[in-house]
Amino acid sequence: MHDDLTHGHAGTYRNVPVAVLAKQMHEAFSIARSEAGDVLHGEASDWVMQYAPGEPGDYGVVKAVRFAKVYKRAL
Repeated sequence: MHDDLTHGHAGTYRNVPVAVLAKQMHEAFSIARSEAGDVLHGEASDWVMQYAPGEPGDYGVVKAVRFAKVYKRAL
């Protein structure tokens, strides 16, 4: 990586893998992302993702097909 590049500016970037907690749900569900009322909804077989444990709003929902293509089990 070049020392003269600054995040947010044009240049070459690389995706850095980060471990996340994930759980596949077996029925439709809703989960509150924050106390302000932001609610996520998922269908049976979707995955609930927790990106930064302990941080508010750190949840996401990923469809099963996308999860299978993008995520690999961490060892």
